[in-house]
Amino acid sequence: MEEMGDHLFNFCVTNSSLRDWILQSKDEKGDAAFHSAWREKADGLFGECADIANASKHLVVKPVSVSVGNQKLSALGPNGVIEGLEKERQAFSIVRSSGEDIDLFMFFFKICRAWEEHFENDPTLDALPFHGEFLLTTV
Repeated sequence: MEEMGDHLFNFCVTNSSLRDWILQSKDEKGDAAFHSAWREKADGLFGECADIANASKHLVVKPVSVSVGNQKLSALGPNGVIEGLEKERQAFSIVRSSGEDIDLFMFFFKICRAWEEHFENDPTLDALPFHGEFLLTTV
């Protein structure tokens, strides 16, 4: 759990650092409207991510937390669940400031996808490769 927390924290710090790098590379200063719009990216997850990153910097606790539980996985075939192939795994979810739970992998996916779209849509930046390509392994 502690190692996962470290990875999550580093991911959130990197997310905020990317924002700062974008602003600095364009020689811009973000105003209140910019930061408000930026926090709403990825269904508001950029803001939650920034709160996680800034919590230790400002020594405050924000109302975002991580919960751990078990998740049941089932194999699906053309006729539904394939009996005998169910298994459980440890699952992590982010409890947002609104109280809503979001799966940790979905949290990462939505934020990474928002960055990919940002790079695709900004003509001054080169597009990033789709993050899913880095999940593929070769033998």
